[in-house]
Amino acid sequence: MDIDPDEIVTVELDTYDWERSYSRLLTLRQLGELLLHFDDMADETEAAYERNRTQPVASSLGHGGAVEE
Repeated sequence: MDIDPDEIVTVELDTYDWERSYSRLLTLRQLGELLLHFDDMADETEAAYERNRTQPVASSLGHGGAVEE
């Protein structure tokens, strides 16, 4: 199957809390680049989540988290 990277497609984003959907015309090439960008963003988000998950939780007590009795 031949894919024309210059073929124009409609991309529509929609979510339940939006008043209306958001759509744009893109070429398949642009869509591919956009999907790669989203994939990179997902990788960065996952890495940040893992970094934050392994760090100790800072206390909101304002004195280093130590509780004085």
